[in-house]
Amino acid sequence: MFFKTLYRDLVRQPLRTLLTLSGVVWGTFAVVLLLAFGSAVKEQTMKSFRGMGKGIVLVFPSTTTMAYKGLTKGREVRITPETVETLPTKLPETIEMVSPDFSRAKRIRRKKEEVFNTVRGVNVDYEKMRNTIPAKGRFLNDADLSLRRRVAFIGYTLAEKLFKEEDPVGQQIFIEGVPFTVVGVLIHKIQTSNYNGMRDEHAAFIPWTTYTALYGDKFVNCFIYRPIHPEESPQSIEVLRNHLGDRAGFSPQDKDALQIWDFSEMEGKINIFLLSLTIFLGMIGSFTLLVGGVGVASIMLVIVEERRREIGVKLAMGAKRRQILAQFFLESITVILTGGAVGFSMAALLLKVLPMDKIKDYVGVPKLNPLVALATVATLLIIGLISGMMPARKAASTDPIEALRG
Repeated sequence: MFFKTLYRDLVRQPLRTLLTLSGVVWGTFAVVLLLAFGSAVKEQTMKSFRGMGKGIVLVFPSTTTMAYKGLTKGREVRITPETVETLPTKLPETIEMVSPDFSRAKRIRRKKEEVFNTVRGVNVDYEKMRNTIPAKGRFLNDADLSLRRRVAFIGYTLAEKLFKEEDPVGQQIFIEGVPFTVVGVLIHKIQTSNYNGMRDEHAAFIPWTTYTALYGDKFVNCFIYRPIHPEESPQSIEVLRNHLGDRAGFSPQDKDALQIWDFSEMEGKINIFLLSLTIFLGMIGSFTLLVGGVGVASIMLVIVEERRREIGVKLAMGAKRRQILAQFFLESITVILTGGAVGFSMAALLLKVLPMDKIKDYVGVPKLNPLVALATVATLLIIGLISGMMPARKAASTDPIEALRG
């Protein structure tokens, strides 16, 4: 009986009903798509950011801006790789692992193919901190460093350029004319940026001991470490400044002596920004859906006016006002949920047919995850509550005598 009455009321004005439902459908469609794309962008951005590592700290020796123990300001801070390697031992409660990082663009050749790419001198812990995970072969090991072996771990783009379809592992490349044996190839990973040099996919990684022996570098370009407790990275930075200050000749209060990138802090800021963006997109979609809700409220108010006499008869025959209230409120909710279901289905269909392979590297893979579905249903119910209460209250407050006279 309820659905029969609702159907009768809606088909009396088919154009008005169609326009009202289209507003709800389009609003739901917009909410679902905006939330799905917002979540996908957030996930993809964080995945790209973590391509450089998670919970790590990058330290770049710079120039002093304060005098210290008789030393003038304006001096270059120089830190040896041996000093870097001892940090986990010297600061066992602060630093879990560390790696020196030498980097410079060099000629890398195999047969007739030659590129000018970044070569990095690092240690074994670099793999865990920077997610340089092998797809083939292995990363550098302790024996490579202690024996100063001429071995290289290369990015997948570099491997494709030099070796085409061949397996690079076990074969030789030449870096500035010096032969190196390829021991592994990097997995395909998303990484939208880097600090010194090219992204990992283009680079070659060699033992830092081999790097310094060949190229004569005595001081690191930078070094990377992971705190034992990443959430306490600001405290670890202060401990590090105090430890290196005496050894490298700078004041621990001289913040410019070491330029530091705290990835945990940066990740927190990016998370907040992306969450705000997702909420903003959801609000835009919700306002679109609110317009559809206003249309539902309008059509239900018209229906209440058309059925005043019917309402008066029901009240005169003993129907309770809460029953009238519930009837019209449920009708409004039914219209909202029907339009919402159609809009949700259209959005789900569109997400299935989108060419994800062409867009996933830029915006990720938008999908109907539980959070998107829950947010959409919650928005529909709130809009339905708002749009349904006004006509329902008007219907319930009808004076039966006035309605019967009309």
